[in-house]
Amino acid sequence: MMTPGDRLGPYEIVGKLGAGGMGEVYRARDSKLNRDVAIKVLPAAFSSDAQYMARFEREAQVLASLNHPNIATVYGIEQRALVMELVEGADLAGPIAMEEAIPIARQIALGLEAAHERGIVHRDLKPANIKITPAGVVKILDFGLAKVAGEATAASAAVSQTMSPTMSLAMTQAGMILGTAAYMSPEQARGKPVDKRADVWAFGVVLYEMLTGRQLFGGGETVTDTLASVVKDAPDLTALPPGTPPYLRALLERCLRKDVNTRLRDIGEARIVLENPPAAVAELPASPAPRSAVRWSLVAAAAIVSVSGAFWAGWRMAHPAAAALVRLNVELAADAIPGRHTSAILSPDGERVVFPVRLDDGTTQLATRLLNDGKTVRLTGTESGVDPFLSPDGHWIGFFASGKLKKVAVQGGATYSVLV
Repeated sequence: MMTPGDRLGPYEIVGKLGAGGMGEVYRARDSKLNRDVAIKVLPAAFSSDAQYMARFEREAQVLASLNHPNIATVYGIEQRALVMELVEGADLAGPIAMEEAIPIARQIALGLEAAHERGIVHRDLKPANIKITPAGVVKILDFGLAKVAGEATAASAAVSQTMSPTMSLAMTQAGMILGTAAYMSPEQARGKPVDKRADVWAFGVVLYEMLTGRQLFGGGETVTDTLASVVKDAPDLTALPPGTPPYLRALLERCLRKDVNTRLRDIGEARIVLENPPAAVAELPASPAPRSAVRWSLVAAAAIVSVSGAFWAGWRMAHPAAAALVRLNVELAADAIPGRHTSAILSPDGERVVFPVRLDDGTTQLATRLLNDGKTVRLTGTESGVDPFLSPDGHWIGFFASGKLKKVAVQGGATYSVLV
């Protein structure tokens, strides 16, 4: 226990900020750099263990290497304390309006993605470890339970539903549950080894709480009840607010799959969805409709366009002053494929066509070209793609391949499976 005025090297304790299951956090003043910092002090029982402290220092060095605007910085170690960036602002708490929640979730995903790229898994992501600064910047705090990829970790010590043993930076011995019960992944709650997909699960739980203002797995009377719910109960997404976009429901469902092998594999995929919501399927149901049904809906839409076109043509005949009728005749590439799945489509701005071509090995691929340019560009990753269509803004091409709805930018690049 430290009191105001106590010193740790150049740091003078100003006051206590809080306590975790295995450590206390203080506000302190850095006399050398003239700034306030947060200091987390290890319990004396751990600081007297030379092996523990050696590992603590090694892992603190890894955490200090994280340099990202959405992660609170670790400055270093002073005696038996971890010195960190002091983040001013409010803890994350829901419910939050959809238009505010999505940018916050995106920043959380960005921070986790940066950590995962360095091989670091947080393992204790929860609202209490996420702050929003007055400038609206999200800061992920307390990588105190973080593990470096490749370490063997498991779980089974006492945990609470709201306070985790966060101070145990190096406490990753077999048989110890690390984390906070209500936000643990099922494999974490079972004491099994975990990887970055445990953070993906916790991200889904946090996002759910942001949108609803209630815990997804927090209703048990005891920690055991909560852990049992995490392991056995299916996530109930019926409490999501009305008007939640289908893509967001689908993203939550993918993050909250109990089978780690079918869960969203990378938080970067969530970040991409949040940055570029699939507008082309924004109004589709959360569960995939049969492909034939989607195809018929597209046919219906085409019929409506045709009727509208006929009406507009008739109106022009009755009003000669209207713009002249424009007819378009486009020659496609020599390897364009005739057939019912291969009609060329025109972009909304009338400047680009998209059509399928046949490859040398007999398979198909989508291609595109600008009308004022004779060069055809084949779109890598669209092999076997059929029924292409363009997003309303003309930036994305949607298509079906291998039984999935996918999208690719009109200029080409990576393809993405659309969550519906």
